[in-house]
Amino acid sequence: MGIYRSTLEGRLIFVNRAFASTFGFDSVGDLIGYPEVNLYHVRQDRGALIKAVLEQGYVEELSLPFKKNDGAPIWCAVTARAVFDDDGIVVFLDGFVRDITEKTENKERSTKEKLQGVLEMAGGVAHSLNQPLTIINNLLSEVLSDLHSDDRNHQKIVKVYDQIQKLNSIVKKIGGIKKYRAMDYVAGIKIVDIDKASRAELGEEIK
Repeated sequence: MGIYRSTLEGRLIFVNRAFASTFGFDSVGDLIGYPEVNLYHVRQDRGALIKAVLEQGYVEELSLPFKKNDGAPIWCAVTARAVFDDDGIVVFLDGFVRDITEKTENKERSTKEKLQGVLEMAGGVAHSLNQPLTIINNLLSEVLSDLHSDDRNHQKIVKVYDQIQKLNSIVKKIGGIKKYRAMDYVAGIKIVDIDKASRAELGEEIK
């Protein structure tokens, strides 16, 4: 477990050997006075961490991307608390860092594998739907060609035909999805945003 103390301004004033090893430094002395922000993959993350500590007094097991001394990426779980002086002013941050790179990479790999399975299933479903939809589409076209526009069933068949065209469009989008784009559904559940996912596959910029 890496242990450290830093000033609020961001200078490391104490680290243990595990901390130095985690970030690829040869000795603890290399890190004394070192700008802590240089360890963050995203520099703004330190500001967010400080803000959380000042508001709550501490953070626990916060997963953040960092980088080693040689620039190699690393993920760590950070637990930190504010240290106050006699006047109640925050002067230090004491914290622990735990290397969770392997766990994070395994989780990302598992998520990608699951996503690939879902995408392959979606492609299979789209392929299976194509044939019956094509048959229905052709049959409706034949029926419409035999009906006079004044026939009371003509407008009903036209509406059915229009809906089938929409289904054809949806199936085509599903069959072409290769990238995941989500949208909020209900009760915090997310579902695939078919429109955005299919547009992303075509190379459009999604905002």
